[in-house]
Amino acid sequence: MTIDKIMYCIIIPFLLIGLTKSYQVPDTVWGENCPPECECQITSTTQTLISKWKLENSSTKTALCVFRNESLSLILELPNDTESITVLQADDDNVMVFTNNILKHLQNVKSIDMQGSLTEAKIYITNDIFHDLKDLKYLSLQRVDLTSGEKAFSKLSSLEVLYVIHCEIGYLKWEMLDGLKNLKELYLVQSGIKELYGFAFYGTPELRRLFLSHNDLFSVEADAFVGLLKLEYLDLSNNRIDHLSGLTFPPLPHLQWLELKHNPIKVIFPHCFQYLNGTQHLTLGHQKQPVHLMKFSFRGLYSLLFLHIPNIDNDALFEHMFYDLKSLSHMNLRGRIKLINNRAFNGAHKVLKKLVLHDCQIERMFSDSLYGLESLHLLDLSENRLRSLPDGIFHPLKAIKQIRLNNNQITQIPSNVFLPLYTLQELAMYNNPWNCTCGMKYWKERIVMAKSEDNSEMYNETMSSNNNGTLEEIDIVPRCKDPILYEGRSVFQVLKLLKCDRQL
Repeated sequence: MTIDKIMYCIIIPFLLIGLTKSYQVPDTVWGENCPPECECQITSTTQTLISKWKLENSSTKTALCVFRNESLSLILELPNDTESITVLQADDDNVMVFTNNILKHLQNVKSIDMQGSLTEAKIYITNDIFHDLKDLKYLSLQRVDLTSGEKAFSKLSSLEVLYVIHCEIGYLKWEMLDGLKNLKELYLVQSGIKELYGFAFYGTPELRRLFLSHNDLFSVEADAFVGLLKLEYLDLSNNRIDHLSGLTFPPLPHLQWLELKHNPIKVIFPHCFQYLNGTQHLTLGHQKQPVHLMKFSFRGLYSLLFLHIPNIDNDALFEHMFYDLKSLSHMNLRGRIKLINNRAFNGAHKVLKKLVLHDCQIERMFSDSLYGLESLHLLDLSENRLRSLPDGIFHPLKAIKQIRLNNNQITQIPSNVFLPLYTLQELAMYNNPWNCTCGMKYWKERIVMAKSEDNSEMYNETMSSNNNGTLEEIDIVPRCKDPILYEGRSVFQVLKLLKCDRQL
């Protein structure tokens, strides 16, 4: 989830409070003495952030207030049975200080959203500010200074969702989250977190979703995540993490999704995912920082379904590099891979259906480079530097439907290389300098020229802009470079002119 989506989830529901009265439950009594800085109303619960904790057809008593520090005491005039409150700091305010006395009368409140000014002014809170609010379920703080409120969340045993955004935490210690025994979702985003101390999340044993994106983490250690035995989603994207090792993650038996994208990870050391046996989705790497894979880099990821690395940096792919990826169905690699060795995908070969090696600078492959890929449906080798293909390279591909060889430097291939591929439906061969001979007579024009309407992915990269800036479709016809007499002509036209023994 991006920061924009997080902000949207926080702000938009509160804007809904100001919708027309058709969304409100008629009530002429509650909130009639609301302070002038606030808008108090009874709203359909479905339009609030606490809908998950109330009956679908119920109503919620809400308040939206804009305060300056000198008017903050007026919050005491809010009805004691207010259930949801949003406090916005006025842009022309300097400093706003919240203490326990300001909120303690709101014993029924289940949702609090505090948003500091967009200017340099901030909201300050004390350690005991929320401690009397026993029914608080949802808490969101944006641009709030936590210098004097490092323990403000501790002991909120009913809290289930906590957002902390633009709050400059620095170093996350276990005391900050101690006692949050029912917390399910935790967002610590864009808050300048530099380090996670040991047992930082030990006080949140029920946590399911943890977002730590857009911070300043250079590394993470396993002891920081100890106790998160129910965690399902972990977002560490957009930090400064530059390496992963066997000391990075502890056992997280229920973790299904791990986000590591937009981190300058240079090396993935062996066994760094060895305890993440249930993880199904993994994104990692940064387009501006090449990442190097090693033998057994992915060991332990038995349940992984999808692997995408946008900037790989390896001279070669070799056996055991993808060891243990028994459930992998889709692999997408880009970057620099000069050589694909024999049995390079062994360990990830059993159920792999899509293998995308687009724009990887591949120069050479061997006859057993694709060994074991009997379930593969799509093979993308486009935009590489291949000049030829070895005999028998495609023989293991018993279920292949699409092969992309376009935009390479291939001049000739073995005449029978495609003959065993009875399931093949599409074969992209364009933009290669073909030396046209009768060895191509086994090419099937309907397959080479196929373009399925329901497979736009295959042709996403066949569109370019002309001089007028409009999109036009690239010519997908394979054309001859040699003999010079036929340069630029369709392979299939030239085959007829050559009067080969077998016509297609």
